[in-house]
Amino acid sequence: MRRITLAALAIGLAISGCTKPKQKSAPPPPVYSVRPNQPTTATVAPRQSQRSPGDPAWAPRGGRISPRWTTVVLHHSATANGSARTFDRFHRDKGWDELGYHFVIGNGTETPDGFIEVGSRWHKQKHGAHCKTADNYFNEHGIGVCLVGDFTKTRPTQRQLAALERLVEYLCARCSIPPDRVVSHGAVTHKTACPGRNFPMGSLRRAVAASSMPYY
Repeated sequence: MRRITLAALAIGLAISGCTKPKQKSAPPPPVYSVRPNQPTTATVAPRQSQRSPGDPAWAPRGGRISPRWTTVVLHHSATANGSARTFDRFHRDKGWDELGYHFVIGNGTETPDGFIEVGSRWHKQKHGAHCKTADNYFNEHGIGVCLVGDFTKTRPTQRQLAALERLVEYLCARCSIPPDRVVSHGAVTHKTACPGRNFPMGSLRRAVAASSMPYY
């Protein structure tokens, strides 16, 4: 008789909602994955005291870097979001043959914050289409690096700056480019504010000058 009473009580409690419902486990966080046919990419951690000479993914296919490069030209996209894929489409719509920059650094919108995308021009060691001058010198001999964002309104993220610093140190070391040859788009053409008044050009040059990254 006692067993029957307890069983009946348990059934009554369950029906009335007094028993604690079973908790569902939380879903796992989403994992970022690179889309098919996206340009070759490399992630960069924030600056550390001990750094490797550079990520192998930054080397062009075949490993040989052309002697043509004498300067690095820095840009912002002047957009809130973007990626190499988006800018490639935009540049092709303008009649260009492909993405005009050699590298694009994401801001967390279409690619992760501080994510470096290596464009096909770099893999081909091909001239850029990012800094037009009368003699076209900075397209022929300048490595174009674009950070996603509008730095007339905001600043680059800390991860973008850490990624840019390591990338520029690597490019200067590999191509024997002195820090004073790391220039902004606007300083070359005097026709644009690119990469914006909030871009820390001075601190970047000082960091590159102080770099201990070995020259090749």
